[in-house]
Amino acid sequence: MITSPKLAELVLSYDPNANIDLLRKAYMFSIQSHSLQKRASGSPFFYHPAEVAKLLTEFKLDVSAIITGLLHDVLEDTNVSLDELKEIFGSEIAFLVDGVTKLSRINYTSSKIHQAENFRKFLLATSKDIRVLLVKLMDRLHNIRTLNYISSIEKRKEIALETLEIYAPLAERIGMSLVKDEMEDAAFYNLHPTEYTFINRKLEQMKINDSEFITNTISELSRIFRDAGIDAEINGRGKKAYSIWKKMQKRNVNLEQINDIVAFRVIVKTVQQCYLSLGVIHTNFQIMPGKFKDYISIPKLNNYRSLHTTIIGPFSQRVEIQIRTEEMHRVADDGAAAHWSYKDSNVISDESMPKHYTLIKNLLTIIKNSNSPEDIIDNSKLGMFDNEVFCFTPLGDLIALPHGATVVDFAYEIHTNIGNTCIGGKINGKMVPIKTVLKNGDQVDIITSPYQHPETAWKKFVVTCKAMSCINKFIKSREKIEFQNLGLALTKYLFSKFNLEFSETVLDVKRFSCTTVQRFYYNLAKGNIPLHIVEMYVKNKSTDNITLPQEHVICVMNFTPGIAVHFAECCHPILGDKVISVLIPKKGLVVHVANCDTKELSAYSFVKVKWNNDDEVEVAFNAKLRIVIFNRSESFATVTNIISSSGANITNISVDHRSIDFFDLQVDIIINDPFHLGEIQAALRACGNVRSVHCL
Repeated sequence: MITSPKLAELVLSYDPNANIDLLRKAYMFSIQSHSLQKRASGSPFFYHPAEVAKLLTEFKLDVSAIITGLLHDVLEDTNVSLDELKEIFGSEIAFLVDGVTKLSRINYTSSKIHQAENFRKFLLATSKDIRVLLVKLMDRLHNIRTLNYISSIEKRKEIALETLEIYAPLAERIGMSLVKDEMEDAAFYNLHPTEYTFINRKLEQMKINDSEFITNTISELSRIFRDAGIDAEINGRGKKAYSIWKKMQKRNVNLEQINDIVAFRVIVKTVQQCYLSLGVIHTNFQIMPGKFKDYISIPKLNNYRSLHTTIIGPFSQRVEIQIRTEEMHRVADDGAAAHWSYKDSNVISDESMPKHYTLIKNLLTIIKNSNSPEDIIDNSKLGMFDNEVFCFTPLGDLIALPHGATVVDFAYEIHTNIGNTCIGGKINGKMVPIKTVLKNGDQVDIITSPYQHPETAWKKFVVTCKAMSCINKFIKSREKIEFQNLGLALTKYLFSKFNLEFSETVLDVKRFSCTTVQRFYYNLAKGNIPLHIVEMYVKNKSTDNITLPQEHVICVMNFTPGIAVHFAECCHPILGDKVISVLIPKKGLVVHVANCDTKELSAYSFVKVKWNNDDEVEVAFNAKLRIVIFNRSESFATVTNIISSSGANITNISVDHRSIDFFDLQVDIIINDPFHLGEIQAALRACGNVRSVHCL
């Protein structure tokens, strides 16, 4: 355990003006507060906060952060109060300790409600001062190092999984790669000890076998840099067990098939020398196509900067090389901590470290847009993972997104309203569907429509927390009202069916375990109250020998399509079609064309519907066209131009069959009404490049 004099010596080594008296006071206060407590190892509990404080000095954090490390458990594990802490050590340290305490209370295995509340506290604390997160990461790092002292295997696995899912990605997101690597490997050992042991044994053997290769490669690289007059420090670094295991899983290969286990780093003085070094390497060795990445020109979101290239090295082996300056190397290892030292001000501004706060800013949008604990927790985890892709707006603005991001993710990153009304996009000038995955360097132009709105199906392909939370917010805000309106319409429909005058006063909603009539409407539309039960209830109120009206219907255009009323994907009904519907539990009313042969129509409660005759109602509909075109160079472009010029929007195109003479296309389009669809079909049939057109 580190002693008080040694801790003071470490702090003074980089901050001669540090308040050492306050540091010593905190050291003794922590010992006294935890005096009766023991760790799982049997050692005094104070050993832990002392080690956390020591870890923080390795990143040269200011004395307030070091004291927070010493005191980070006193609020949770002792009788010390926040007011007492504030009185003794001041408001700044009390705030930091309170923030770390709130982070410590996050339990991702507890109920969603408690998780959500704790995560709200996490966001508030971390967004105000990143030192809160840095202290918490050091707390978790020491805990994962001493995990073997916990006797319960299940408890060890629980902590390891939480570390792997939450804290390691957080460390990565703020650029602390060394901390991330150690957390991942320790968690990997506790979750998969057999695989961990196997990979490390293999790595040790490969290290022995490849030692000559590494030495000779460094020697050869040093020679060509000396000849070029560049002063460079070169070293080889092996990948960690967990990193290799992830590659094995992703590529579905064994360890022997992975040939980038060792990466060589070239560290130079200036940015200019980075690019000169790259030129030297590419001049002397054959490069691997598609393996060059410039993270200096376009840094990662965690501010990682480096040049990456892969070559066929001096001994005919694939060699991965990373080129960076000394400062870039420090940031690559220490991340946010590299920007925070005793010299910096209390709070890092957006201007001084914008990249590291991108994660926190994105997660804060969840608080605003989420309506349930599930949204907060699941979306927050989503926002902490994955590598970036970099795309551009038509004006050249750079948009950084996680790997796997789609057109919709891009749209939401620009603005919530653009995301909500996105119907497609142009990637590098070509029309694409909204779920198209983006690639590095894509120029993306978002296409919107005032008739578009987010759909539940979008959640299946978006990957950013902002997009997910915005979609959930829209759906939740519209869903309750829509289902209440649908429930009211269904109730009126049943009363009309039995020729009864509708009145809410005659409804005994308590009979259906509802406290309010609005709750009754909602449960009825959701299918929580079976429609036939309510029908029997209303029928018992009717009189005998009544003459029923000829038609009892619900006008579907009174609702927002896709919220409480859904147009079936099997038959794609559009305005003017003869339609029929069923009430599906948890989903709402699903509308089909009258002659649809889906099993849904016989499996659920039938409801007769018709289109609203109000000419002012404007809704966009999905339609599918089967188009057979001649195999000519201009045919495809002609078809898309005809559809676009007609005012319709293409959401998807697929080639179902191709031959020497013809292409068989399926085209999904958004139209206004049957007349609009007829005009498009007529224009296509008049085209000499089109053989046939029909609606699916």
